[in-house]
Amino acid sequence: MRKNNKIALAYLIGTSLFYGLLIVVQKMGLNFGLDPLSFSFSRSIIIIFISLIFFSSQLKNLKFIKKYELRDLVILGIVSAAAILILFLGQNITTAVNAGFLIRLTPLFVLPLAYILLKEKSPRSSIFFMFIMLTGAFLLITNGALIFPQLGDLLIIIVASAVAFQNVFAKKIMHSVSTDIVIFFRVCMSALIIVMFVPFLLGYHSISALFSGLFYVLLTAILYFLSVICQYRAIKLVGPFITTTFFLSGSLFSALFAYILLGEILSSIQWVGAAGILLGGYFLIKKI
Repeated sequence: MRKNNKIALAYLIGTSLFYGLLIVVQKMGLNFGLDPLSFSFSRSIIIIFISLIFFSSQLKNLKFIKKYELRDLVILGIVSAAAILILFLGQNITTAVNAGFLIRLTPLFVLPLAYILLKEKSPRSSIFFMFIMLTGAFLLITNGALIFPQLGDLLIIIVASAVAFQNVFAKKIMHSVSTDIVIFFRVCMSALIIVMFVPFLLGYHSISALFSGLFYVLLTAILYFLSVICQYRAIKLVGPFITTTFFLSGSLFSALFAYILLGEILSSIQWVGAAGILLGGYFLIKKI
């Protein structure tokens, strides 16, 4: 495996690992009693500060960004924020099982979008391995049974398509803008929009999570930030399809951390799903 491919693999594993742990820590925070919107608001404030500190050396390059590049970066940030907020609305009117699986449909939307926006066609073998991982994710997340579709499911599918768009669109922007600047706008602008939007719904009540469950707010902010950095650097190296498909392994890491931190046990069907994710992920890596 070439050096760049090894780096890409490290980023792929990193984004799945950090996001898998993020899901479990978020659940722990909600179990602690944090309000979901307040949680998102407080986490977004921390993310903005982390972004400004981490990318401080890159901010001087913002003055060199062309108008059309700035337009695309703003679109990326708005789509990201919209996806986060729609996901919250969808999760509130559907089951956790349905939401957990449907959000993993993102690779299906990446295929046509990558062809339209980037003129990229994925090998049939990679598409086959994607379906193996998708089937494994279905079994692992749902234990083999989805609840009857609800209105919220449509919102979750919209989120999956929005995430696919932002991953493909980010790759397009990276042709002329540095990866770090793209990550900065993706993370910081989406967080800023959420910080502006949530108080409109909740008022000053939304800042309560800053003083309650601060540990969960800080930890989820850090994990989210690291997962996005790894994800977008992987997109730069191996493209949105491989990155988004490998991201399915995040459900495997979530299951592992749920067992370690929450004591949740997998059924035999879920173990089959985990094996499917590992099998598909292994062959997908060999394609890099």
